[in-house]
Amino acid sequence: MSGKLIRMFLVDGKANGMKTIEISNMTIYATMFPRPLIKEYSQRESASKPGVYILIGPDINNADDTMVYIGEGDPVLPRLKSHFSKKDFWTEAIAFTSKDNYLTKTQIQYLEAELVSIAKSANRVALDNTQSPSKPNISEVDTAEVQDFLNGIRLILEAMGIEILVPSHFDSGEFKESEDSEIVFELTNNDAHAYMKIIGDKYVVLKGSTAVKDNRNSVANHIKTLRQKLIDSKSMILDEDGLYHFVEDYAFNSPSYAGAAIVGGNMNGQKKWKYNGESLSKIQESQLE
Repeated sequence: MSGKLIRMFLVDGKANGMKTIEISNMTIYATMFPRPLIKEYSQRESASKPGVYILIGPDINNADDTMVYIGEGDPVLPRLKSHFSKKDFWTEAIAFTSKDNYLTKTQIQYLEAELVSIAKSANRVALDNTQSPSKPNISEVDTAEVQDFLNGIRLILEAMGIEILVPSHFDSGEFKESEDSEIVFELTNNDAHAYMKIIGDKYVVLKGSTAVKDNRNSVANHIKTLRQKLIDSKSMILDEDGLYHFVEDYAFNSPSYAGAAIVGGNMNGQKKWKYNGESLSKIQESQLE
């Protein structure tokens, strides 16, 4: 796969201020800004263009989780101003417009519908969108252009560490396998026995793995939330043997989170996941030699 050059510019020279993001040889232009800087954003040329936007903030029902709202506007600014007074949860916004002014109203409606659908399927955040927008019919040429733009959105979001479109339910088509992917790590806790592979930058607990039924007394709230999300999404189901069973491969961002889902409490995944008796950390250290 060829490399991509992403250029980020700190508009006011501050890491937590307004920033613009571009991808070399693509027309996509992203502007990311904290809520208090909406006035400054309103004065920028991109605010008067058609585009899609994502509002990001803590989940109003659970501060440990993230909530997002996905929308479109032609131009984007009036919609963002409306959300400034009507939606309290968001602390940051990212708007995606085009450098060549080519995006049409139909195209941005198509993009909005695709983004909402992908975010729902990924099931990583709470969506403030109460309805799923319908996808308009567009030509074959427009579909190809919109898909290219959508790929740019996904790339920018992931590069910025915003994984709202990355599926938790593992799909081999979404991740490139690494050299470690042939190694299957194991974790045992009481009667629970789990298996994990490293694929890309994800730690994938494999279908058929088991997890304990009850959380530890000292379990942190974010681990409770993590396990409850797995239960609610039916990614793991309680069986007659008194253990939760993973019914699909599930991707985690760290080995410790993957392990916490198994044992019902905090743990050091680098030390507890093992392959042929060697810990994950030991194996990775040996690969550096």
